[in-house]
Amino acid sequence: MRLAPLLLIALLAAPAPAAADPQENAQGAAATAAAPAPVAQPAASPAPIEEPCPQFGLQFAMGAPDGLVLSLVYSPLSWLLLDAGFAYTLAPGLVLGVEFRPIDFFVSPIIRGEYGYYFTGNTAEQIKKWSGLPEASWPLVGDASYNWFSGLLGIALGSRRGFTFTVEGGVGWLSLNVKGGSGTIDNGQITTADWKAQSFMPVARLSFLLFF
Repeated sequence: MRLAPLLLIALLAAPAPAAADPQENAQGAAATAAAPAPVAQPAASPAPIEEPCPQFGLQFAMGAPDGLVLSLVYSPLSWLLLDAGFAYTLAPGLVLGVEFRPIDFFVSPIIRGEYGYYFTGNTAEQIKKWSGLPEASWPLVGDASYNWFSGLLGIALGSRRGFTFTVEGGVGWLSLNVKGGSGTIDNGQITTADWKAQSFMPVARLSFLLFF
């Protein structure tokens, strides 16, 4: 028996695959076209880097007993300032200070401690005038210098990265050091010893600071 005719009859008797519905094909194509394209997400921008505070500045101050002071300021930390400067009132001098600014803001509180020293100069001449000594007694007053320690509280206005203005006040411990002298008064030779006067005193200070 031949198998070829039987296989041909079986193939002809098998049902043909149904053709795809044209309407279904059109709906699938429309759905594919209507699907939104994926939107590209923008890349995350890096966090802004805070600009570091400058470490150096130039400061001009005036006050009592500071006088007029021009200082160089060094700030190793954003909340700590160290200054050293040349001062002048009745004589040349120097002022050293340490300052704490705990808040980095436009308005900041200040805690300050300082030491100042004025060398001999015109201080003795002013003491003679202020004390009302007769000119014949002036030789008894020699050179005079003074130094002080003070603590101040205040407020700073401005930018820690630019210009600031400060107002401070407090109390200080002042030492006036006067050397003795010798002179002839009423036909007698008089010699005076060195002496020192110490007392608490109010302290006030205004300053202008420019960081660079």
